[in-house]
Amino acid sequence: MAITAEQCRAGRGLLGWTQDELARNARVSRATVADFESNSRRPMVNNLASIEDTMFACGVEFIAEQGVEGVGVRFRERKLQFIKNVRIDTFEGRVTVPMIYAGQEFRCVIPRDVMEDHLRLSGDKLLQSEEDYRSAANEMLHQVLAAVERNLRSGHNPDGDHFILRSDMLN
Repeated sequence: MAITAEQCRAGRGLLGWTQDELARNARVSRATVADFESNSRRPMVNNLASIEDTMFACGVEFIAEQGVEGVGVRFRERKLQFIKNVRIDTFEGRVTVPMIYAGQEFRCVIPRDVMEDHLRLSGDKLLQSEEDYRSAANEMLHQVLAAVERNLRSGHNPDGDHFILRSDMLN
């Protein structure tokens, strides 16, 4: 579901965020948020997804139009928690984030190729150092949280104590 400008304003209002705060958290420009909310222009697909995923990761649920009932926005029950103790393994080429979903502890594994693909890295921009991994993980954290929660809510359970994130889950 693509959110509307009105839902964006309402979601931002629920979170008590300014346009600058939403832009910073979604990693888009303030102009992108302002133009979208004023119906001046529709953001690029990836920017709109980032805006929606950011607010979803913070507990906002966007409700699609259903018959005669219009679109809406509300806080949703948050079942996913993550622990900010991210483990970076450059040798294995992955980042591991400890999480808890509905009381079940597991580790979300984000492989290097998934991060590089999602962030469109290539050539000399590929992930190599621990700082590269940390920066990439921080940049896509809201999208990872949204993807993991959406998959868990739809019944995709962790494999044992691991949930391995795939590129298709982020789109």
